Amino acid sequence: MERWMQDLVKKHRVELEQKKLTEKQQNILEAAIHLFAEKGYNGTTTSEIAKLAGVAEATIFKHYRTKKGLLLRLVIPVISKFASPIILNTLVEILDQEKPIEEILQDLIEDRTKLVEKNWKTIRIVLVESLFHPDIREALKENVGKHVIDIVSQKIDRLKAAGKIRDDLPNRVLIRGIMSSVFGYLLAKNAVPEVLSAGKEDEELKWTVELMLYGIKGENK
Repeated sequence: MERWMQDLVKKHRVELEQKKLTEKQQNILEAAIHLFAEKGYNGTTTSEIAKLAGVAEATIFKHYRTKKGLLLRLVIPVISKFASPIILNTLVEILDQEKPIEEILQDLIEDRTKLVEKNWKTIRIVLVESLFHPDIREALKENVGKHVIDIVSQKIDRLKAAGKIRDDLPNRVLIRGIMSSVFGYLLAKNAVPEVLSAGKEDEELKWTVELMLYGIKGENK
Protein backbone atom coordinates (compact mmCIF):
# COMPACT_ATOMS: atom_id res chain seq x y z
CA MET A 1 0.00 0.00 0.00
CA GLU A 2 1.34 3.42 -0.97
CA ARG A 3 2.21 5.92 1.77
CA TRP A 4 -0.67 8.30 0.98
CA MET A 5 -3.14 5.44 1.33
CA GLN A 6 -1.58 4.33 4.61
CA ASP A 7 -1.94 7.85 6.01
CA LEU A 8 -5.61 8.15 5.02
CA VAL A 9 -6.45 4.65 6.21
CA LYS A 10 -4.79 5.27 9.57
CA LYS A 11 -6.29 8.72 10.05
CA HIS A 12 -9.87 7.71 9.29
CA ARG A 13 -9.60 4.03 10.30
CA VAL A 14 -10.76 2.86 6.89
CA GLU A 15 -10.80 -0.87 6.27
CA LEU A 16 -9.76 -1.75 2.73
CA GLU A 17 -10.86 -5.34 3.12
CA GLN A 18 -9.57 -7.75 0.50
CA LYS A 19 -12.19 -10.41 1.28
CA LYS A 20 -15.46 -10.58 -0.59
CA LEU A 21 -17.98 -7.98 0.51
CA THR A 22 -21.11 -9.13 2.26
CA GLU A 23 -24.44 -8.32 0.65
CA LYS A 24 -25.05 -5.56 3.19
CA GLN A 25 -21.65 -3.99 2.58
CA GLN A 26 -22.20 -4.09 -1.18
CA ASN A 27 -25.64 -2.51 -0.80
CA ILE A 28 -24.19 0.25 1.38
CA LEU A 29 -21.46 1.05 -1.14
CA GLU A 30 -23.89 1.06 -4.06
CA ALA A 31 -26.31 3.30 -2.17
CA ALA A 32 -23.48 5.67 -1.22
CA ILE A 33 -22.26 5.88 -4.81
CA HIS A 34 -25.77 6.72 -6.01
CA LEU A 35 -26.48 9.35 -3.34
CA PHE A 36 -23.03 10.94 -3.25
CA ALA A 37 -23.14 11.29 -7.05
CA GLU A 38 -26.68 12.71 -6.98
CA LYS A 39 -26.62 14.92 -3.87
CA GLY A 40 -22.94 15.25 -2.97
CA TYR A 41 -21.23 14.12 0.22
CA ASN A 42 -22.44 17.04 2.35
CA GLY A 43 -25.97 16.77 1.03
CA THR A 44 -26.28 13.08 1.90
CA THR A 45 -26.99 11.68 5.36
CA THR A 46 -26.08 8.25 6.63
CA SER A 47 -29.76 7.65 7.35
CA GLU A 48 -30.54 8.18 3.66
CA ILE A 49 -27.78 5.77 2.67
CA ALA A 50 -29.09 3.21 5.16
CA LYS A 51 -32.65 3.55 3.88
CA LEU A 52 -31.62 3.10 0.24
CA ALA A 53 -29.35 0.18 1.14
CA GLY A 54 -32.06 -1.47 3.20
CA VAL A 55 -29.94 -1.67 6.35
CA ALA A 56 -29.95 -0.13 9.81
CA GLU A 57 -27.95 3.09 10.11
CA ALA A 58 -25.83 1.43 12.79
CA THR A 59 -24.68 -1.10 10.19
CA ILE A 60 -22.95 1.67 8.27
CA PHE A 61 -21.00 2.74 11.34
CA LYS A 62 -20.20 -0.88 12.15
CA HIS A 63 -18.51 -1.43 8.79
CA TYR A 64 -17.26 2.07 7.90
CA ARG A 65 -17.16 3.91 11.27
CA THR A 66 -17.99 7.35 9.86
CA LYS A 67 -19.50 8.91 6.75
CA LYS A 68 -16.02 10.14 5.80
CA GLY A 69 -14.75 6.59 6.23
CA LEU A 70 -17.42 5.40 3.80
CA LEU A 71 -16.47 8.09 1.30
CA LEU A 72 -12.81 7.13 1.49
CA ARG A 73 -13.71 3.45 1.16
CA LEU A 74 -15.17 4.39 -2.22
CA VAL A 75 -12.53 6.89 -3.26
CA ILE A 76 -9.23 5.24 -2.28
CA PRO A 77 -9.66 2.13 -4.49
CA VAL A 78 -10.75 4.37 -7.36
CA ILE A 79 -7.63 6.50 -7.11
CA SER A 80 -5.20 3.65 -6.48
CA LYS A 81 -6.59 0.90 -8.72
CA PHE A 82 -8.88 2.56 -11.22
CA ALA A 83 -7.45 5.96 -11.99
CA SER A 84 -3.82 5.46 -12.95
CA PRO A 85 -3.96 1.90 -14.38
CA ILE A 86 -7.21 2.19 -16.33
CA ILE A 87 -6.59 5.75 -17.48
CA LEU A 88 -3.10 4.88 -18.64
CA ASN A 89 -3.48 1.39 -20.08
CA THR A 90 -5.59 2.20 -23.12
CA LEU A 91 -4.20 5.73 -23.32
CA VAL A 92 -0.64 4.48 -23.82
CA GLU A 93 -1.80 1.92 -26.37
CA ILE A 94 -3.64 4.58 -28.36
CA LEU A 95 -0.77 7.08 -28.33
CA ASP A 96 1.70 4.36 -29.40
CA GLN A 97 -0.25 3.44 -32.53
CA GLU A 98 1.43 3.81 -35.89
CA LYS A 99 -1.42 5.78 -37.39
CA PRO A 100 -1.97 9.30 -38.75
CA ILE A 101 -2.44 11.78 -35.92
CA GLU A 102 -6.07 12.35 -36.96
CA GLU A 103 -6.91 8.69 -36.32
CA ILE A 104 -4.95 8.61 -33.07
CA LEU A 105 -6.84 11.62 -31.70
CA GLN A 106 -10.20 10.24 -32.82
CA ASP A 107 -9.44 6.93 -31.08
CA LEU A 108 -8.37 8.87 -27.99
CA ILE A 109 -11.56 10.93 -27.73
CA GLU A 110 -13.78 7.91 -28.38
CA ASP A 111 -11.97 5.83 -25.75
CA ARG A 112 -12.03 8.56 -23.08
CA THR A 113 -15.72 9.16 -23.74
CA LYS A 114 -16.58 5.50 -23.18
CA LEU A 115 -14.40 5.34 -20.07
CA VAL A 116 -16.02 8.36 -18.44
CA GLU A 117 -19.58 7.41 -19.37
CA LYS A 118 -19.13 3.85 -18.05
CA ASN A 119 -17.77 5.05 -14.69
CA TRP A 120 -19.44 8.46 -14.46
CA LYS A 121 -20.99 8.23 -10.99
CA THR A 122 -17.75 7.19 -9.30
CA ILE A 123 -15.63 9.64 -11.29
CA ARG A 124 -18.03 12.44 -10.40
CA ILE A 125 -17.75 11.64 -6.70
CA VAL A 126 -13.95 11.70 -6.83
CA LEU A 127 -13.78 14.95 -8.81
CA VAL A 128 -16.47 16.84 -6.88
CA GLU A 129 -15.39 15.74 -3.41
CA SER A 130 -11.75 16.50 -4.18
CA LEU A 131 -12.82 20.16 -4.23
CA PHE A 132 -13.96 19.94 -0.59
CA HIS A 133 -11.58 17.37 0.92
CA PRO A 134 -7.90 18.42 0.77
CA ASP A 135 -6.68 14.88 1.52
CA ILE A 136 -8.55 13.47 -1.48
CA ARG A 137 -7.43 16.36 -3.68
CA GLU A 138 -3.78 15.86 -2.72
CA ALA A 139 -3.99 12.11 -3.33
CA LEU A 140 -5.57 12.71 -6.73
CA LYS A 141 -2.97 15.29 -7.69
CA GLU A 142 0.09 13.41 -6.52
CA ASN A 143 -0.89 9.88 -7.50
CA VAL A 144 -2.96 10.37 -10.62
CA GLY A 145 -2.41 13.81 -12.07
CA LYS A 146 1.37 13.94 -12.02
CA HIS A 147 1.82 10.29 -12.92
CA VAL A 148 -0.56 10.40 -15.87
CA ILE A 149 0.78 13.74 -17.13
CA ASP A 150 4.37 12.45 -16.99
CA ILE A 151 3.50 9.40 -19.08
CA VAL A 152 1.44 11.39 -21.58
CA SER A 153 4.22 13.96 -21.89
CA GLN A 154 6.67 11.20 -22.86
CA LYS A 155 4.27 10.02 -25.56
CA ILE A 156 3.88 13.58 -26.83
CA ASP A 157 7.68 13.86 -27.13
CA ARG A 158 7.56 10.72 -29.28
CA LEU A 159 4.85 12.18 -31.50
CA LYS A 160 6.84 15.41 -31.83
CA ALA A 161 9.97 13.50 -32.82
CA ALA A 162 7.96 11.59 -35.44
CA GLY A 163 6.73 14.87 -36.89
CA LYS A 164 3.08 14.05 -36.18
CA ILE A 165 2.42 17.13 -34.05
CA ARG A 166 3.95 20.59 -33.76
CA ASP A 167 7.07 20.88 -31.62
CA ASP A 168 7.03 24.62 -30.94
CA LEU A 169 4.62 24.44 -27.99
CA PRO A 170 5.28 23.10 -24.48
CA ASN A 171 3.80 19.69 -23.76
CA ARG A 172 1.57 21.13 -21.04
CA VAL A 173 -0.11 23.42 -23.60
CA LEU A 174 -0.73 20.54 -25.98
CA ILE A 175 -2.10 18.41 -23.14
CA ARG A 176 -4.42 21.25 -22.10
CA GLY A 177 -5.69 21.55 -25.65
CA ILE A 178 -6.41 17.83 -25.91
CA MET A 179 -8.09 17.79 -22.49
CA SER A 180 -10.26 20.78 -23.41
CA SER A 181 -11.43 19.07 -26.59
CA VAL A 182 -12.16 15.78 -24.83
CA PHE A 183 -14.08 17.38 -21.95
CA GLY A 184 -15.88 19.74 -24.32
CA TYR A 185 -17.05 16.81 -26.42
CA LEU A 186 -18.13 14.90 -23.31
CA LEU A 187 -20.10 17.90 -22.04
CA ALA A 188 -21.81 18.42 -25.38
CA LYS A 189 -22.63 14.73 -25.81
CA ASN A 190 -24.08 14.27 -22.32
CA ALA A 191 -25.46 17.66 -21.33
CA VAL A 192 -27.07 19.11 -24.46
CA PRO A 193 -26.62 16.53 -27.25
CA GLU A 194 -29.63 17.76 -29.25
CA VAL A 195 -27.94 21.18 -29.55
CA LEU A 196 -24.17 20.60 -29.53
CA SER A 197 -23.84 16.97 -30.65
CA ALA A 198 -26.73 16.44 -33.03
CA GLY A 199 -24.80 14.69 -35.82
CA LYS A 200 -23.71 11.07 -36.14
CA GLU A 201 -21.04 10.13 -33.60
CA ASP A 202 -18.32 9.42 -36.17
CA GLU A 203 -19.00 12.81 -37.76
CA GLU A 204 -18.89 14.62 -34.42
CA LEU A 205 -15.60 12.90 -33.53
CA LYS A 206 -14.09 13.76 -36.91
CA TRP A 207 -15.07 17.42 -36.62
CA THR A 208 -13.78 17.60 -33.04
CA VAL A 209 -10.40 16.27 -34.16
CA GLU A 210 -10.28 18.67 -37.11
CA LEU A 211 -10.99 21.61 -34.81
CA MET A 212 -8.29 20.37 -32.41
CA LEU A 213 -5.71 20.11 -35.19
CA TYR A 214 -6.53 23.08 -37.37
CA GLY A 215 -8.39 25.52 -35.14
CA ILE A 216 -11.26 27.69 -36.32
CA LYS A 217 -9.30 29.19 -39.24
CA GLY A 218 -8.27 25.86 -40.72
CA GLU A 219 -5.18 27.33 -42.42
CA ASN A 220 -3.11 24.13 -42.37
CA LYS A 221 -5.86 21.72 -43.33
